[in-house]
Amino acid sequence: MTSKASLLFLLIVCGSCSTSFPIRASLDRSAWFASLSNGTPKIYQDDKLSLIFTTDLSHPELEEKTTSKATGCKGKCRPTQSLLLSNIPLQPGFYRIAQSRPDSIANMGISGIYSALGVEQVITRNYERADGWLQITQYDTTTGQLKGKFDIRFQENNDGSRSVHFRRGKLNFLVKKKQLT
Repeated sequence: MTSKASLLFLLIVCGSCSTSFPIRASLDRSAWFASLSNGTPKIYQDDKLSLIFTTDLSHPELEEKTTSKATGCKGKCRPTQSLLLSNIPLQPGFYRIAQSRPDSIANMGISGIYSALGVEQVITRNYERADGWLQITQYDTTTGQLKGKFDIRFQENNDGSRSVHFRRGKLNFLVKKKQLT
């Protein structure tokens, strides 16, 4: 099998197995999928949602390579990457991704952070300068089913030239309402 054919086969296999994940995308031209790190997301305030997704897919910045098969962090895994999306309104609409500001709790728009995790899940590279969009295409208040899509580019924090780009991202998961106590 030629290298191009092998790559195409791998992309098809990874793409088809990733359809059962709550988030999937193309990250810098590679299939990317992940699980919610805290299970089913819950709404805590103002019908907005914050999500943390983790995956154990290989990442070039890891100090040591994983030897086990990637699971997207379904079940037990050693996370290699995380993606945080916060302040997501629970209503259909098209939303811009705002510049993440750790000093501003009352962020006006959706914010995002992407991190590469090294040994013992220590962040080796953080990307907080985000630009892009997220669209909620469906939110059913009865069942809690949320569907959406996104395209986000993250730039390295320390004014470096490194960036990562999530393309053709898809969201599909259930949301449970929980009252604040």
